[in-house]
Amino acid sequence: MAVGRKGSGLRVALTLRLRLLLLWLFMAAVCGALAFVIRDVYQLGAEAQTDKTLGLAKQACSALQSEYSRSIGPGEDPRDVVLMGALLNLILGEFPGIEGGYWHDTEGFVAYAFPTHEGSEEKKDVPSTERNRIETVVRSSLDEGEPVTDLIAGARETVLFTACPVASGQGRLGAWTMARVPTAAGRAYEEVNRGLALLLGFVLISGAWLSMGFYRWSHHFSRVERELGRDAADALRETAPTGDSELDRIVAALNRFRSRLQAARDREIQLGTALAQSERFATLGRMAAAVAHEVRNPIAAMRLKAENALAQPGRHEAALQFIVKEIERLDATLRSLLSRAEPVSVRRRPVTIPDWIAERIGAFGERAARAEVELRARLELQTWNFDPASLGRALDNLVANAIEHTPRGGAVTVSAGKDAGSGCMILRVCDTGPGVAAAVEARLFEPFASGRTGGIGLGLALVREIATAHDGDARYVRQASGACFEIEVPWRAS
Repeated sequence: MAVGRKGSGLRVALTLRLRLLLLWLFMAAVCGALAFVIRDVYQLGAEAQTDKTLGLAKQACSALQSEYSRSIGPGEDPRDVVLMGALLNLILGEFPGIEGGYWHDTEGFVAYAFPTHEGSEEKKDVPSTERNRIETVVRSSLDEGEPVTDLIAGARETVLFTACPVASGQGRLGAWTMARVPTAAGRAYEEVNRGLALLLGFVLISGAWLSMGFYRWSHHFSRVERELGRDAADALRETAPTGDSELDRIVAALNRFRSRLQAARDREIQLGTALAQSERFATLGRMAAAVAHEVRNPIAAMRLKAENALAQPGRHEAALQFIVKEIERLDATLRSLLSRAEPVSVRRRPVTIPDWIAERIGAFGERAARAEVELRARLELQTWNFDPASLGRALDNLVANAIEHTPRGGAVTVSAGKDAGSGCMILRVCDTGPGVAAAVEARLFEPFASGRTGGIGLGLALVREIATAHDGDARYVRQASGACFEIEVPWRAS
C-alpha cells in the first residue's frame, strides 16, 4: 500500500497494482487446484479400473476352477486338454480382455486360450514374457491351497495375475487368468498431462501479459503525471496520446480542458488590455477636457488681438502673422485631442460597402493628389452591418497614415472582404511605403506611441477602440514591403 504522505494518484496506482497482482494469484491458485483435482480424479479412475479388472480376473479364475472340477468324474484323467480348451473358450469369452489357461506341476502349461483377443489372428501361445511369473503365482496358489493374486506395475500398463487350485488326483493342477490394464503412461495419461501443461502455460502467459500490460500502463501514467506537474510556463502545452485507449480518454479530456483554459486566459488578457486602454482613454479624455477648458479662452483672446494688430499696418506684421499661424496650429491640436477623447458609440445599421468606401476615399482625393499617391479600392463585399460614422473615423485614420508614409508615385489600397474562416468582414488598408519599424511594431496600438516626428500617437489606439466597440479587432499584418492594417468586424444585428 502507498504511504500516507504520497499523493492520491500514487495511492490509486499502487492499489490497482496490488489488486491486479491478487487477481493473478487467485487465478493461479484456482488453476493449481483444478490441475490437482484433474490428476486425482484420473488416478482414482485408473485405480478403479484396476480393481474392476482384478475382480473380473478372479471371477474368471474361480469359474475355470469350479467348472473343471465338476466336469471331471471320479477316477478320470484330470488332464483332459480338450475339455480344458472348451471351458477356457466358453468361460473367458464372457470376460473381455482376460486370457488364461491350466498349468500342471509336471507338464507345465497344458491349455491356454484368449478368445476376446482383438488381433487379426487367434492367439494360441502363452505370453513368453509372463510365463515365469504365471508359474510362480500358480505354484503359490497350489502350495497355499487357495486363490492367489499378483500384479506387475509397468510404465505403460499394469499386468494382473490370478491363480486357483483345481482338485486333482494325479499331480497338482491349477487354473490361472491374466489381464492388462493401461496405466498413467498411456494415451489418456498423456492427454491429461498435455491439458495440465496447457493450464500451466495459461497461468504463466497470463501473468507475463498482465505484467507487461501493467508496466506499459504505469509508464504512460507516469509520463502523464510528469506532464501535469511541469512548470506553469509549459502547463498549457497539449499532452501527447499514450496509445492506451482508456488512458487516452483522460488525456483527451485534459487537453480539452487545457484548450478551454487557454481560451479563457487569452480572453482575460484581451479584456485586461481593453480595460487598460479604456482607462488610459478615460484619463486622456479628462486631460483633454481640462486642457481645452484652460487654454481655449486665452487662445481666443490672443487671436483677437493679433487680428486687430494686423488691421493696423506696421512693422510687427510678420511677427503677428507667425503668432496667428501658431495659434491655429495649437487650436487644431486641441481639437484633435478633444475628438479622440469623445467616447465611441456604436449604432449599427446595414451599410452599402462600395458607396461607403467611395465616400471615405473621396475625402482624401486632394491630399493624395498633392502627395502624388494613387488611391485604389478592391471590394469583395456588398453590404455589412456596422456603424458607418465611427468605423469611418477608424478608416480615415488608417488612410491618412498610409498616405503620409507612402512615397511619391506609390499607392494605397483599401479593400473589403469576408473571411471564410471567421465569417467576419475584413477592412484592409495597405501602402507601398517603408513599413513599420520593428522597435515600434509591438506598441503600435498603444496611446501616445508614434513612429512619426510630431505625431501624437492616438490614431491607431482609436482604431482599435472602435474595432473593439464593434466586438472585433484591429491588427498590423507584416508583409514583404509596405505596411498593412486590418480591421475585423463581425456581423451583429442592428
